[in-house]
Amino acid sequence: MSESDPLAGLEDWLGAVLQGLSPAQRKRAAMKVGQALRKSNLQRIAKNVEPEGGAMEKRKARLDQTGRTRRKAGGKMFRKLRLARNFKITARADGVEIAPVGGAAKVAKEHHYGLRGFVGRSPNGEKVFTRYPERRLLGFNDADRETVIDVLAQLIDP
Repeated sequence: MSESDPLAGLEDWLGAVLQGLSPAQRKRAAMKVGQALRKSNLQRIAKNVEPEGGAMEKRKARLDQTGRTRRKAGGKMFRKLRLARNFKITARADGVEIAPVGGAAKVAKEHHYGLRGFVGRSPNGEKVFTRYPERRLLGFNDADRETVIDVLAQLIDP
């Protein structure tokens, strides 16, 4: 155990304990960890904060077809992405994966990677596209690492 990482010994111990569990028990543990990570990521998305802790780039003002402001700049983003039902947890004995599904996956992909997306139509009816700024939605930080250790410790110590 080093001075820079005081939890390294605990992680090694938890890893050894998890290896002693059956594959079905490890899969259940992975599902619990996935649920905790999904919850923390969705709370972060609701606050418009990236996994590293910095604020996401604010949304631009939305204009209507006559050029007047329809929606102010700033404000909350990703209203539907904040719902747990839009994220699927795939748990296996050797790991867990959290990914958006359905229409939410398209929106999440456009914003997470900073891709081009449809935003509306111009006054003459032409489609309008924009390149979204890169806004990291899903990630893993130090607080999530501690959450994983806490969840696994609760599973071991009833």
